[in-house]
Amino acid sequence: MNKQDIKIGVIGLGYVGLPVLSLFSQKYDCWGIDNDVLRVEALKSGTDTRKCQSNEELSQALRLSYITSDWSDLGQCNVYIIAVPTPVDKENLPDITHLEEVCKAVGNILSRNNIVIFESTVYPGTTDEICIPILEKTSGLVVNKDFSVAYSPERINVGDKIHQLDNVPKIVSASNQQALELVADLYGSVINAEVVRASNIKVAEAAKMYENVQRDVLIALANQYSDYCREEGIDIQEVTDCAATKWNFSNVRPGLVGGHCIGVDAYYLLKRSTQKKVDLPLVITARSINENKALQVSNRITAYAQSIRIDTKKIKILILGFSYKANTPDIRNTMIATIVKSLYGTFEIVDCFDPLVDNYEVELRYGIHMLNPDQLQLDKYDIIVKAVNHDVFDNFIGALPIMVDLNVFL
Repeated sequence: MNKQDIKIGVIGLGYVGLPVLSLFSQKYDCWGIDNDVLRVEALKSGTDTRKCQSNEELSQALRLSYITSDWSDLGQCNVYIIAVPTPVDKENLPDITHLEEVCKAVGNILSRNNIVIFESTVYPGTTDEICIPILEKTSGLVVNKDFSVAYSPERINVGDKIHQLDNVPKIVSASNQQALELVADLYGSVINAEVVRASNIKVAEAAKMYENVQRDVLIALANQYSDYCREEGIDIQEVTDCAATKWNFSNVRPGLVGGHCIGVDAYYLLKRSTQKKVDLPLVITARSINENKALQVSNRITAYAQSIRIDTKKIKILILGFSYKANTPDIRNTMIATIVKSLYGTFEIVDCFDPLVDNYEVELRYGIHMLNPDQLQLDKYDIIVKAVNHDVFDNFIGALPIMVDLNVFL
């Protein structure tokens, strides 16, 4: 397949897929598809409520590519990049429903000599044992004879202005050597970073798991060490600052683990390890520590409130920020939801305000009513907790009654 003949279909236009589409459309003919018709229409009109791309980047992507919700529009593509969500369900079990459905849809339009590239995060073995069989069954084609498959795990860091898609090393893997070289050249043509070739797909899948599970474990250690420092009467932030002066210390701070990656991928690994009858007690413990941190924080907020007023039932509290991390509207698996809900009934008023998030989406997903800007009256609250360090909240300093940073409660 010659580069000039490549036509790319990007499947899933969320936090990963839209930046991927935007990047590849600068050099290749691209089509982007999402099953959310309302999102597709919004993107076509130049609006991205998730802020996956800047207005300028979105405008460029719209000029250089075609966005649709109709699968027949992708029939002329010969490279498919799949970037759909792989969340967990209410029992914290992997939910690959979206991935399976997309594999069937791609199978229906798959042709000989096509390449299917997966970017969605999955546990090792998913591509070979689940995705490829679906593609073969639906298309009637045979992998490595009629078509090829590749896996290149996404490394999108939502809200990060430094580590961008085009400057972060990219892992690539494939079902055969020819496809591996083509996919490596494809990504290499649009990024200004190293392209790392894994020996097989399962290695690349496992590498992605390891990246995020390691982070989860390190944050759990920081959270646990913070509890210890609290009992000693010393500041974990200062302790970390001092320790970080050593060259090989991992400068990880205590915090709430939310979002679509770190707090999710451990459950994918644990599912697979159970199938393989391998115990991972450290991973399980880390997940437990980080899952319980939000309730621990809410208990400390309550204790703090009791320390400044005896009757907590009369206290009015405002939580600033709802997304899972600073300067992003992403509310997936945000631990702030747990904090807010656990404070209901403890205080007279528990309000939450975040100008970056979609209030309707918050209420739909979490059942939490968010304040609109015109409803915000800062002087009515006894306590304000800055739960997420959005830059926009810097303007509030000096205009607030009692404001406490979330770090105090970690």
